[in-house]
Amino acid sequence: MTTRSSTQALADVAASLVQEHDTTTILAQLVQDAAEFVPADAGAFLVRLPGGAFDLLSSTSHKVSALELFQVQTEVGPCVDACNTGQATHGIGRDDILGRWPDVGQAILDAGFLAVHAFPMVWRGRALGGLNLFSVEAAELSATSAALAQNFADYATLAILQPEVVAEEVLAERMSAALDGRVVIEQAKGVLAFQQGLDMGSAYEELVRLSRTRRATLAQVASDVLRAAQTR
Repeated sequence: MTTRSSTQALADVAASLVQEHDTTTILAQLVQDAAEFVPADAGAFLVRLPGGAFDLLSSTSHKVSALELFQVQTEVGPCVDACNTGQATHGIGRDDILGRWPDVGQAILDAGFLAVHAFPMVWRGRALGGLNLFSVEAAELSATSAALAQNFADYATLAILQPEVVAEEVLAERMSAALDGRVVIEQAKGVLAFQQGLDMGSAYEELVRLSRTRRATLAQVASDVLRAAQTR
């Protein structure tokens, strides 16, 4: 155990991603941290290659690498399921694990694990791989632990896809887009404040509420507010 917290572990990854970094090193640290803080007894990352096959990215031990490579060879298992469905997959206890994945499940049990949890590594709606966590106890994860595990899977996705160098013109375009979005939100706040007699803080809270209700981005909702005001 270390004196670091899960928050510090994720902050360390974020700090690494904005610097020149070695992806292999980051993934190795992420899988170790995921196993420690979720908590679990072992973990690994699988990734789906462009041709559709799976391969092992990183693991906490040789024993777990063997389990992951078995999933790679058979294209069956919790991590494969999480990648195929884009949803977290869990197997708790001997009967559940064997019922879901007979051959791979037996290998998981033979390795001494009685619970397995897999979380998808998703990029813009597409699952690229998964984080597999194994436990020797047949216990479910709490909602907080499951959310943390998904955080680790998300950071692994960013570590793989984050470009190390962004061209100046691309950087300028992204900065401009971010600024444009802020301007639209500020204008929409003013419109709502005027229309509903709100202060600017309450107007922003109303934008956030509308964004959640409509399941749209703040910028989209702000644009709708401005568009509606212009048609009145």
